Formats: sequence, C-alpha cells, structure tokens
Amino acid sequence: MSDNIVSLSPVRDQLFLAREQRLMAQLAAHPRLIVSFSGRMESCYAMELCRAAGVSVRAFTVDSPNRSRRDIARSRRYCEYHGIDQVLIKSEEMIFFDHDGIATQAPDPVRWLSRFRDAHPGLATIPLLVAASVEDAEAYRAHFGPPPANTLWTFAEEGMTTRDFRYGFHQRQLAVWGSNETGCLSLRFSSEEDMDGDRLRMVDMAEQILADMGLPEARVFFHYLSDGETMLGRVRVDERELATAFDRREEILGALQACGFDLVTLDLHRMAHDHALEQCRP
Repeated sequence: MSDNIVSLSPVRDQLFLAREQRLMAQLAAHPRLIVSFSGRMESCYAMELCRAAGVSVRAFTVDSPNRSRRDIARSRRYCEYHGIDQVLIKSEEMIFFDHDGIATQAPDPVRWLSRFRDAHPGLATIPLLVAASVEDAEAYRAHFGPPPANTLWTFAEEGMTTRDFRYGFHQRQLAVWGSNETGCLSLRFSSEEDMDGDRLRMVDMAEQILADMGLPEARVFFHYLSDGETMLGRVRVDERELATAFDRREEILGALQACGFDLVTLDLHRMAHDHALEQCRP
C-alpha cells in the first residue's frame, strides 16, 4: 500500500490510540520541552501530543530558504492560537529535517538547533524533542552519526513511521492549521546562481508586505533580465486575489521597488500572459 494512503480500521485506531497513550506517558516525564517545530505534519502531531500530555513547551522554528511558507505559516497560527512561545530562527542556510533532504546537506539540523539552545543559559538544560519518524532517524544517524546529548527521539524510538505520523495528523484534524502544499523560497528563483542571502531577503520581505496588503497567497518570483543586472519581480496571485491586486497595483509596484526590484509584473495565475504594472526603473 502506498505511504500516501491511510486505511480506516477500528483495530488500527485502537492500536494507534494505545501507542499515543504510551507516547504521552513518556513525554509527560519531562515537565518542560523544546520542540523542533517546523510546521510539517510530524512536528504538528508531536506538539499536539505534548500539549495533551500537559508538557510545558517552547517551539523552535527554523525559517530557511528550503522551508515551505505554508509550514511556517501553519506553525505560527498553531502557536498563536495555543499561546505557545515560539522562537523563529531565520537562516540563509539550506537546512533539512526530513529523511529525503538530510543526506543531501552538510549542516546537521539537530546540532544546529542544539547549539542555538545551548547558547541561551536559561534554555540549555531543557531537552530538545525531535519530531522524527523512523525513516528520518535512520537517515540522520547514517549521515551524521549519534545525535547530540540532551535530545529526545521519542517518536522514532516508539516505531512511528512517516505513514503513522500522517495517520495521527489526520486523526487529530491538524490540517485545519493549513494545507501541506509546498512553497519554499528557493523555488522562487529560476536559477540557483541567482539565489543568495540578499535576494532571499528581498523575496521574503516582498511576500510579507503583500500579505500585509491583503494578498496572503501572493508569491514573488525573482528573475534577472538578459543584461544580468536588472531585477524583475513577478507577482503571482490566484483568482481570489485578482480584484485586490488590480485595485492596489500602484501600491504593489511601490512596495516591490522599495524592496529592491527594478521591474515588477503581475502574473495572472492560470492565464496565458503577464500584465506589466510598469516598465521603468524607479
């Protein structure tokens, strides 16, 4: 059976609930935990069980170029709603926490977070809970060796697979905090050579400004023109936001030029052509 298909079975439900009780009992042994909270389904489910077990939690969320914007937004909504102290850590490094990405990178994601925790005396003694599946834990150990001290791998040790996490995620209806659609900032660039810290910040800032303007689904794509210097920002909005985008097109132009883009176009999603807002330098 595909990992993307979750069967509905009363027996499976009973076994899964029994495993949840064991997990919560283990988590409850720690009065305080720092949770590696990416907003992915694994970390959402882990956070939910920590709350159910009565554990006092603090969330560490890494916002790096390869992180999905949807995951970051989901983590923020979850923490705001439940009153969880969230530390959002901005990084220009490509940091992977899943088994598909771990083997491709140099930075050790768990040691990276552990160093950040240990640099703050008030947090250094609190265990870091890694919401890793069996597959994630195996990939981590194969690539980085034994994990650092004072980290917990409770879910992997209990035998939770990616498929099990998916089952728990949907059983607890955690999709209410946002979809699983990807939207990494690194995907906003047509070439990896164009991507650096300054350009990533430009795109991130532009999307945050557009969200504040009432366009939360807007995406900004970075391009260099043929001269290799002129920077084009392609703004893509979906059909629900088109009217707002047209009404505020002058504001959009000014906002993106303030971020550093030379030219700005409005990309009408699902239509065959772009409409230029203006074809001049600021």
